[in-house]
Amino acid sequence: MKLKVPEFVKNKKRLIIPGVVLLAVLAVVIYFASFDREMFTKNTYSTTFYDRNGKPLRTFFSEAETYAKPCQLSEVSPHFLRAIVLIEDKKFYNHRGVAVSSLLRALWQNIKGKRIVSGGSTITMQLAKLAFQHQSRNIFNKTSEIFSALKFEMHLSKSEILEAYINRLPFGNMIYGVKQASWFYFGKDPSRLSLNQAIYLALIPKSPTRYNPGRHLKALKKRWKTILEIFRQQDHITADEYQRARGEGIVFHMKDYPFLAPHFIELVKERYSEKRGQIPEQIHTTLDYDIQEEMEGIIREHLVRLKTYNVQSAAAVIIDNHTHQVIGFIGSPDYFSDEHSGYVNLATALRQPGSTLKPFVYGLALETGYTPASILPDIKFPAKGGFFPKNHDGREHGPLRLRVALGCSYNIPAFYMAMKLTPSQVIQKLNQAGFTYIQGESGFYGETIALGSGEVRLLDLATAFSAFANKGIIYTPAFIRGEPIGSRRLFAETTAFLIWDILADPSARFASFGYDSSMNLPFPVAIKTGTSKGFRDKWAVGVNSEYTVGVWIGNPAGENMKDTTEVGNVTAILRDIFLAIQKDWTKGAIEVPGGIVKHTICPLSGQLVSQYCPDSVEEYFDVRNQPQETCSWHVQHMGQLKINVPELYKKWAVKNNPVENIGIERMQEKRISFPQQGDFFYISDAISKKDQQITFEVMGFEEGEVIDYYVDGALYQRLPFSQSPVWQLQKGDHRLTVKIGEVTIDSISFIVR
Repeated sequence: MKLKVPEFVKNKKRLIIPGVVLLAVLAVVIYFASFDREMFTKNTYSTTFYDRNGKPLRTFFSEAETYAKPCQLSEVSPHFLRAIVLIEDKKFYNHRGVAVSSLLRALWQNIKGKRIVSGGSTITMQLAKLAFQHQSRNIFNKTSEIFSALKFEMHLSKSEILEAYINRLPFGNMIYGVKQASWFYFGKDPSRLSLNQAIYLALIPKSPTRYNPGRHLKALKKRWKTILEIFRQQDHITADEYQRARGEGIVFHMKDYPFLAPHFIELVKERYSEKRGQIPEQIHTTLDYDIQEEMEGIIREHLVRLKTYNVQSAAAVIIDNHTHQVIGFIGSPDYFSDEHSGYVNLATALRQPGSTLKPFVYGLALETGYTPASILPDIKFPAKGGFFPKNHDGREHGPLRLRVALGCSYNIPAFYMAMKLTPSQVIQKLNQAGFTYIQGESGFYGETIALGSGEVRLLDLATAFSAFANKGIIYTPAFIRGEPIGSRRLFAETTAFLIWDILADPSARFASFGYDSSMNLPFPVAIKTGTSKGFRDKWAVGVNSEYTVGVWIGNPAGENMKDTTEVGNVTAILRDIFLAIQKDWTKGAIEVPGGIVKHTICPLSGQLVSQYCPDSVEEYFDVRNQPQETCSWHVQHMGQLKINVPELYKKWAVKNNPVENIGIERMQEKRISFPQQGDFFYISDAISKKDQQITFEVMGFEEGEVIDYYVDGALYQRLPFSQSPVWQLQKGDHRLTVKIGEVTIDSISFIVR
């Protein structure tokens, strides 16, 4: 029995085919109607970094790991545009994306040759292939390219298509786009290409390997003749232009991409990415490559000289103090040295700075009441922790003016200064100076922070020193021309000037460095050196009104150098850099600011000179902190000149009588000399607890006089003068009292945390 198909089923079948067709038409309409114009603006390009004068320093790959730069049609020689159309798609301006005759011809050639001989692709189809990065030839990719070409032609003008195309063309040697290719092969903008250059360049994308000018110039030249002849036949050029082109020949530059100032460029690239995101195709930096090249040569020459002292590497930074721009930057002398880790940027590596931090300690002292004439002890004084610093010459120099203590870079007075100011305040000031990574409890570093026990970066050190030439203000150094420069105050202008003046004073450093050292230049420069423990690092920083220069030498792996003191070492490099960059020797001095006055003082006491002082010197003072007392050290007693030495220096003075035939008058006041009222101590995490002690010191007593020492009201020890008790640090607020019998002589309070 034959079943009858219901009518509604028949109607449903009749609707399926039209429905499918309708959906297909709708899909086609949607496909061709939708278009993402931004797909042609999202192409990534390589970035070239230039020095301040426009010299290319380095070009980085695009995100696609290619060299590429965009350009507009108006920036390209008409000869090139004509040639690329002639070579790639003669009917470009006549079709709507697909040339059916070309496709059929290509199909027949491929069948006949039993391999892919031709693709029959138009420029628009090739653009689709480049845009979607099709790597292989197959029916699916070809279909995609055909449909994409039809869509492109619907939404883009011929000029827009051609512009997108020439910016994506491959030219070999990892180069994409006509602008980058023109620079690489001929060293010029594409708008300035000659007729011959334009034709040669247009031929390369046809087969970047087969037409590589470096390897297959003969094949390229053969094709060039053909295209040039077509140009003549189609009247694109005159007969004279044709003859001139045939007689000119061709020269390819094809120079390697520059790789200059690599550490500087990498630092700029990293900073730009962090601040602004995507990097543009051109960045004009602040670097002056003429100065950079001179500095590199100076460092290489000195490293040859220092090789026998096991000095393997160096770094240097130059900041222009007028523009606050980095104009010279060396992270290592040889970026490609595996043996000496040349890729490590030692200008930004953390290393121990030695004495280069002392100016910031003394700057803090000047802002808390000290003056350049303040007398500091360069003698062995009681210190906690069992540690006592030594000077680089192994001597104690007794009472020293702050100017001399800093100028000569003696360790003992700097250690004393850190103890009086407290390490926590010193670290706070160093943080303000830009060394924000010196962190942790102050007890971790202790007073040795003044001697460079922390770690700093050369770039940060130079930046901080530039404040001494900029009225106490630190300007964040610029690396890119036109970028905003931040600033913050580190010291008062008067403080900055006083520190600069001390470091620029040859007489202040004479006792340590002499007058003939490499620190003395024919123009004013304030210089500070530093050496880390074991000669692992040596530093020199120089600053004047024109420049701040920082130099580091050492070994990347931290190996000890030999003592280079006798061979000029790092200051000789600093000197030569300054001589190379500062052409005007009449400049360099820092103008004396308002609020600074000058007085004549006694060089021994630091007080105003008296009629009994055998010598005198001129000294600068902040007007708010001027000396008031006349020298009390030089006195006349019974017709004889004597030196009234404070008790603190009595032992040193007896041993090192500074002037023969002058008596030493001892102060008779009996009192506690150490600790002093309100002194603050702390228990360090860096030193064994059992070794953290202080020594109680008194003055004015007779030899052998028995003294009772009370701590917090309890008898601690009974000792004859001049023996001194040692006391283990204990946290808390404490009171030290000294007695003779039942008579209280002196009592002070101090704190341990």
